[in-house]
Amino acid sequence: MAVAAVLAVAGCGGDDSGGTRLTKPELITRGDAICSKYRAKNEALNKEAPAKNPTDPSASDDEVRKAAPVLRKLADNLRDARGEFSRLTPPAEVESDWQNTLDDQDQLASKLDDAADAASALDRQRVVEEFGEILRLNRRINTFEVDYGFRVCGKSA
Repeated sequence: MAVAAVLAVAGCGGDDSGGTRLTKPELITRGDAICSKYRAKNEALNKEAPAKNPTDPSASDDEVRKAAPVLRKLADNLRDARGEFSRLTPPAEVESDWQNTLDDQDQLASKLDDAADAASALDRQRVVEEFGEILRLNRRINTFEVDYGFRVCGKSA
């Protein structure tokens, strides 16, 4: 299922309640711990996913509908991970990229919900369109994470 492409999504965050900026190695260590936690949750969702991707033209109506709750749970996991990341304060030099990644995560979670709505309604064209956006946002998030030096975040499972 194309959901597998999104399963690695965990993302990054905003400001630590304590306000102390983390060093790059601290951010990577804490971020990777959060990514590991949510990667495990997302991988468990794979067991609930239908055999065929809801964007596959040969997927049955039942398979498309069964993708909807998995996509919703994925969106919820992403929001939870984002909440944890939002309590981290990145080094000043990455603040803008960090905030952009948070914003991308918000959009990605919304797109996962939109794809779930489309799958529930059997609107196959909209499912395909939403997945295009999901993959685009996921690539952008992953690019930041890999380029910054995360070892778990941004890597495929």
